[in-house]
Amino acid sequence: MEKNRLKKDKIRAVLKALPKTEIHLHLEGLASVETIWSLKTKHRLDFPNIQSKEDLYQRFKVKNLNDFIDLFINVVQNSFQQEDDIKLLIEDARSYLKRNNITYTEIFFAPSKFVRNGFSFPKILDILDDGAKQLFEEERLRVRYIIDVSRTFGPENAMQNLDLTLQNRKDSVIGIGLGGAEDKGPAQDYKEVFRKAKANGLHLVAHAGEDVGPSSIWHSLQYLEVERIGHGISAIKDQKLMDFLAEKQIPLEICPKSNIITGRYVTTYKEHPIRPFYDQGLKVTLNTDDPTIFGAELVDEYMTLITEGVFTFQEDLQLMKNTLEATFLSQEEKEAAWNTFLDSVSNIGAIPELNK
Repeated sequence: MEKNRLKKDKIRAVLKALPKTEIHLHLEGLASVETIWSLKTKHRLDFPNIQSKEDLYQRFKVKNLNDFIDLFINVVQNSFQQEDDIKLLIEDARSYLKRNNITYTEIFFAPSKFVRNGFSFPKILDILDDGAKQLFEEERLRVRYIIDVSRTFGPENAMQNLDLTLQNRKDSVIGIGLGGAEDKGPAQDYKEVFRKAKANGLHLVAHAGEDVGPSSIWHSLQYLEVERIGHGISAIKDQKLMDFLAEKQIPLEICPKSNIITGRYVTTYKEHPIRPFYDQGLKVTLNTDDPTIFGAELVDEYMTLITEGVFTFQEDLQLMKNTLEATFLSQEEKEAAWNTFLDSVSNIGAIPELNK
């Protein structure tokens, strides 16, 4: 037992040491309980049933997707009352990326609630862009942003988010994404938003197949022409769709712990479709979604896939390669990052196998 524990510790240390990428991560989902509590205190905010820091910790333990969306919008995002508060998110991102040795990431940011709270959209983008520059200069961590135009507030608001993004272009903002309550915002309602974004050189992604069936994924591909699918786990119910995703090598941004906690399609790692997707040749990537809210660290996700017997260490390495390949980096940048990764692997030596 002790020997096996030491093996696990060694494998986890190796997984942590390897330089990684992540492509499905929400900036607001990186907000720590300490950050939200400090903002609640600073702005004297009153949230129902949250009178202490312990109450806040308990509120963060979401049990389903609706709990998550309610916490995300009504507590986390509402805690930010001034544009400068967003700088705290940059610091929480710094901590998370360093803990998990994530050297490149593409992070979603949803501006709608902030703008409705009176924030200046240009000032928000300035803070995000300055934060990305700071993280690179100080830590050599590369951060790029995807603006979540959001289903939650409808197509007109989504177009407004896009227009404001285009009017205030930043090198660190590379695309738009469609998030929010999937069952309330079908992809076809956002066709014009995504058409305009594509025409202006932005990358396109959408949450689909997380809480709704395979049709949501088909529609995102058909109407929005997205380059990646966020989650996409309901594709397991449609073999034709899986064949299409495998043939086209459209990346799936898989977030196992998030899917398990929200519980729409899976409740354990072993029943998660990430394994059959992998076996059938789909381009699966590994991500955390909202680390603080779901208690998900990227290193732990890689480790859990091994300890649960879902993937081997070598297959974890392939997932890391898939995730790098699915980024919006240039081919030259991907090749350079992969060479750095291989150098790290070669410096590690033998990796112990866990007992079956």
